[in-house]
Amino acid sequence: MEEKVRKLEQDINKLKAAYDQYFAGVERRPPDKLADKVAREVRTLTSTVMTNTALRFRTQQAISRYNTYLQYWQRNLRELEEGRKQVRRATPVTQAAAPQEQLPGVFEVSTSNTDKGEMDKLFSALTREYQRLGNGKTPDMEKVRTALEQQAQTIREKYGSEKVAFKVVSEEGKVRIKAGPADRRKT
Repeated sequence: MEEKVRKLEQDINKLKAAYDQYFAGVERRPPDKLADKVAREVRTLTSTVMTNTALRFRTQQAISRYNTYLQYWQRNLRELEEGRKQVRRATPVTQAAAPQEQLPGVFEVSTSNTDKGEMDKLFSALTREYQRLGNGKTPDMEKVRTALEQQAQTIREKYGSEKVAFKVVSEEGKVRIKAGPADRRKT
């Protein structure tokens, strides 16, 4: 019986991960087969009489967690069907993306003196993002470099930071460059 409860807990965690991937746009279809399997396991364990109090508590805790997740998943699926919510399809992150925890479509270059190599990486990320969104015309590299050097100098003076982080971000179909002190960034 303990093995069944452990299996249920593992399957609930797998199902949660599968739904997270679906809602994040990594998977194209919801994990219906795994959801049916877990629902059968929950029904089986719900109807089973357990004399061991600790095992019964673990079972009830797992089933309660499953029911909470189930309500959340059903609400999100309903919102998708009604068009109130959209699944964002993940885009591949290219080699120029610096930190691995970045979201798709966000590229970052940190530099203390806006050296040419780092700025070239930033500009190529900017160009790729323009192409990905279908905006044919990219800005002039020298104008971007001049504007970013001025912005980096302002940020260094304002925050007393040696490094400045630049991000190429797509927001509402527009490409933007965001800048801030690298040592004070949260993510």
